[in-house]
Amino acid sequence: MLRSRPIQAMVIVAVLATPFFLPGDRALAIQDSEDKVWFGPVTLGVGQGARVNVYGLGGPDTTPWEFTVRIFNRRGEAVQERTFRAAPGAIGSFDVNIGNPDEFPVDRLGRRSLRAEIVGFNPQPDPPGKYAATFEVYSLLTGHTSLFIGNPDILPAPGIVPLPGSAN
Repeated sequence: MLRSRPIQAMVIVAVLATPFFLPGDRALAIQDSEDKVWFGPVTLGVGQGARVNVYGLGGPDTTPWEFTVRIFNRRGEAVQERTFRAAPGAIGSFDVNIGNPDEFPVDRLGRRSLRAEIVGFNPQPDPPGKYAATFEVYSLLTGHTSLFIGNPDILPAPGIVPLPGSAN
């Protein structure tokens, strides 16, 4: 059946190359508990910016969420931190300032690495509620997002729209 050497070689190359062309997993955040989400590490090139977005889930009678966003550099040092409150459903954003070369050392290609940690706290005792966090890398020139990482445990999967009146 496969007696020709060129055909055997093509079959072997195709079998070995198949994993490289299969769709990969989505980039996901790590959530170790109800109140903490980690993103990264991510490397930004020249002309790119980064933003962390958060919002608390809940109704109008739910107390505001308190968020702390920390940005760590390549050495693992916390170089930026912001704490803020957001009403349920309101979006809070933190733009990362990567311009300081002392905080974010530049590699040989001019890129800077970082990671983010988000801690959310809702003082409402029961139920504690949940929040969603996203991390995006975007072009400073056009504003177009080139990388988007979301919290897989809270955000719906792509293409899935909850039906009206459903639990999701």
